[in-house]
Amino acid sequence: MQKRNRLTILIILASWLTSFSSWAQFNKAYFFYKGEELISKGNYSEAIPILNTLLNSDSTIHEGWFLRGVARYYQGDLVGAQRDFSKCLNINPLFSQAYQYRAMALEQAGKSQQALANILKALELRPNSAQYLFTYGVILFQQEKYKDAINAFNRVIMADSRIPDAWLNRGTSKLLLADSTGALNDYSAAIGLNPFSPNAYIRRGALYAQQKKYDLALKDLNEAIKLDSTKAQSYFTRALVYYYKKNRSNALADLNKVLELEPRNTLALFNRAIISYEDGIPEEAINDLTRLSSIIPTNVLVQYYLANIRNERGYLETALENINKAIELFPQFANAYLLRSEIKSKQGDLAGAATDMQKGRELAKKFKDHEDKSLYSIIDSTGKIKKLLSLNEELDINLLINTEQLKSRIVTITYPLIILKTDIVENTKPIAWQSSMLRKQLETDTDSILLYFDYDNKNTQQKILKHIPQKGTIHHAIYCFQNNRFNDALTEIDSLKQLDSTNTLLKIASVIARIKMAKFVESIRKQSDYHSNNESQSKILNLSTSINDLKEIEKKNDYEGIIPYNIGVLFMHTGDEHAALTWFTKAIEKNELLHGAWYNRGLANLISNKPEMGCSDLRRAVDLGNEQAAEVVARFCKK
Repeated sequence: MQKRNRLTILIILASWLTSFSSWAQFNKAYFFYKGEELISKGNYSEAIPILNTLLNSDSTIHEGWFLRGVARYYQGDLVGAQRDFSKCLNINPLFSQAYQYRAMALEQAGKSQQALANILKALELRPNSAQYLFTYGVILFQQEKYKDAINAFNRVIMADSRIPDAWLNRGTSKLLLADSTGALNDYSAAIGLNPFSPNAYIRRGALYAQQKKYDLALKDLNEAIKLDSTKAQSYFTRALVYYYKKNRSNALADLNKVLELEPRNTLALFNRAIISYEDGIPEEAINDLTRLSSIIPTNVLVQYYLANIRNERGYLETALENINKAIELFPQFANAYLLRSEIKSKQGDLAGAATDMQKGRELAKKFKDHEDKSLYSIIDSTGKIKKLLSLNEELDINLLINTEQLKSRIVTITYPLIILKTDIVENTKPIAWQSSMLRKQLETDTDSILLYFDYDNKNTQQKILKHIPQKGTIHHAIYCFQNNRFNDALTEIDSLKQLDSTNTLLKIASVIARIKMAKFVESIRKQSDYHSNNESQSKILNLSTSINDLKEIEKKNDYEGIIPYNIGVLFMHTGDEHAALTWFTKAIEKNELLHGAWYNRGLANLISNKPEMGCSDLRRAVDLGNEQAAEVVARFCKK
């Protein structure tokens, strides 16, 4: 009987072990297909952590490296994408699609010959692939070899004439060779093959607009929007058409729609600012241009136009800041010196005005004599405000920013503080970088309303809760400063601290409330263009006090790296990136999932001239789902 029981146990154990092995295999399949699904939906920042889990469990899955490479490619991390495609090909050198994507990444990184070698390798493995021939045509197009691109698209059409995008891209290649009739025919052919795709309507509509056939353009663009109302390009192009038809209200409505779909669309922000300025709403123009300057810190035109408008409005101090920044970014900008001369003259600095006037005239003459067409419209332009920019125009003059320029804008792109927030239970979800133990530390007697940590953001004001927290609680104090009632929040926190002087959460809430109140007051000052001589010094002193307060809290409870992270953020705002590096490192040692710490340490390393370490940290932030990091990687980590 005992022997039989032992046999039964062994059979159960064997069955359990087999099931465990199957479960592990099932998990791999789950992570693979989940990553693939997220990529197909465009959720690249979510896909990468999923694929990391897959590759950590089995690094021999070449398709896993390929998928992660695809996610990184579409995030703009070309170096990371190339590495992943190379790892895929090291495992399986016959995986032709990896050659195709590596070719695309290499081309975007400016490595044209390597890109061609890779796509030709893909074609060697699959010579009749219309897909690879198409990519070959796209690469040739990007290298401005339009005749060769047309030949490649001809081969695609010969292999399969039912591919609308081949006609579409051949049409654009023809357009760039001044064959607008051929382009229109190809766009029409693409529409004939797929009348339910908006892309050909958008291209043909844009071409009609270029030819000033505005009614035909509107017809195509309206059709594109009817087919897909989520494409920002349709609204953007239609906004240009409306503008040129002198229907400014519709133009503004379409630009508003673009920014609803793509809040960081720089061209839409720029054009909306220009229209607002022309319509006599300069404050709206200032708001859009200020927002734009935080997205593209190196934008010369934006700084120049901000200076112009603020100068006209009499905001001379901020106008001078803007024009100084424009000159710092582009020292050969003649009109910038002329504008600075005007501002200095109004301020009574006549000697400085005369020096700038002479410098501006010398530069204007120099570039006019040399007829430098690439800079002519910017340097020698006589108009104070430029016309609208179309989709094929470049907004940012300097595509690469050096570390000094990055440093000057570091405060605007530093990832924000982690603050205490409160909300009703059903509105809150567990946050990946916080453990259940930390959430338990935040639990209080209030069942329906939660206290939790999260990154601060611009939209910190909450909707009115169904159940406003009871007065005299930390929840109510947090609720007050979420709604910019800082004095109420601080009064309540100070009262609570008298009852419980050892409560670190109350101390954290007190520090954060004071920081947020200072930021709120600063934003009001900026809006009114009020500046005090001691303002900068006062700001640094306030931050130093907050840093010291947080250091005391950190000795008792670091809250899984949150306190050292916040200390690092405050040091970034004081301009002490070396101290910030120390504290972000400490935060990461406490909590490796804290993506903001990786992101900010990456920035601090970049401005400390440690690009390899900076890019490594930023890529880790991308892996953890930090969307802002992907944008910085695409801009700074191209080597």
